[in-house]
Amino acid sequence: MIPALQRADAVPGGAPIPVLHLRQGVALYGADRAVLALSEAMPSPYAPIVGAIARPGAPCLLAEEARRRGLRALQFESAGRFDLTCARAVARAARAHGVRLLHAHDFKALFVGLIAGRLAGVPVVATFHGDTRSTSAVRGYEAFARLLGNFTRGVAAVSRGLEQTLRRWVRGAPVAFVPNGLPLSPPVTREEQLAARAALGVAPGATCIAVVGRLSAEKGHRVLFQALRGQLEKADIAKARPVLLIAGDGPLREELRAAAQGLDARFLGYLDDARAVFAAADVIALPSLREGLPLVALEALALGRCLVASAVGELPALLEGGAGVLVPPGDAAALSEALATLENGAVRARIEARALERARLYDVAAMASAYAALYGRALSSPSTSL
Repeated sequence: MIPALQRADAVPGGAPIPVLHLRQGVALYGADRAVLALSEAMPSPYAPIVGAIARPGAPCLLAEEARRRGLRALQFESAGRFDLTCARAVARAARAHGVRLLHAHDFKALFVGLIAGRLAGVPVVATFHGDTRSTSAVRGYEAFARLLGNFTRGVAAVSRGLEQTLRRWVRGAPVAFVPNGLPLSPPVTREEQLAARAALGVAPGATCIAVVGRLSAEKGHRVLFQALRGQLEKADIAKARPVLLIAGDGPLREELRAAAQGLDARFLGYLDDARAVFAAADVIALPSLREGLPLVALEALALGRCLVASAVGELPALLEGGAGVLVPPGDAAALSEALATLENGAVRARIEARALERARLYDVAAMASAYAALYGRALSSPSTSL
């Protein structure tokens, strides 16, 4: 549940306060959609601008989607991790648009934002959406980002575990727990499920499991494959194989295609809108090895879907009380057993009802209000120098 934070009184309530969000904009996964949702819901006087960083010539999906939603958006080219040219471009844009606050949403954005903020005389806040630890280089970048948090005016963590980690690293700036939130969507109906199954080629009576997210190591796809193989080994030979819908793209696409051989796994690629995938599935699986508070989980709950997830990040708090099913991360046997239990429609129905109730506690307006309080404190606090 999103905690209540008190708004700082020092921020004027009349004149708009432009806030430039910075994030690498090459895809539209959970953290990217969180930036968009926050920008759409931000209360006055804050005026969001979405700033997307992308390699020269590469498509910038974050900026494109921001403009499609009617948000102000800027695009910045960057050819490397530590790009001073990009930082200078951000500083120029900040001055040109009267930006009062920079809000960084990933490691590169934080590095660029701190340099740009120094050049333009604009304070910086940062949101940590979760570590991936995918390679030794990435682990180094993530550790460096935590150190850089000391030079901001405030740091937000999307999970309590991440908040605790940041408090050990960040002593020069306040750290707050601000979980993600989403606008509530109409729950999936039986008619919508049947239509989605027809569109995706899933038989009405088939068992269907879906996993939505980036195809990368920390998302745990291989654990899910192993769990499904465990089910097949125990199942009656006449029983149809479950259908596995895999929505998303990423660096492990070809490796995961090979790893899914023998399963009825259907790789759907990246989808701008995955609602049909959520609708078609009996169960949404989130077998991640590491997470903050994934928007996929919030979307599943808001749509009234049954979610089975690894007990990592903020997921135990999100799913407590029967709003979903938790399994130990990396435990294929436990995941297989949970999936077998969830073949029972009555069990799923009880979880789906609790999921809808829980989703109401993670409203996007509450998230935006919490960030407004963080902004107010940042704008009224003394400067922190590099």
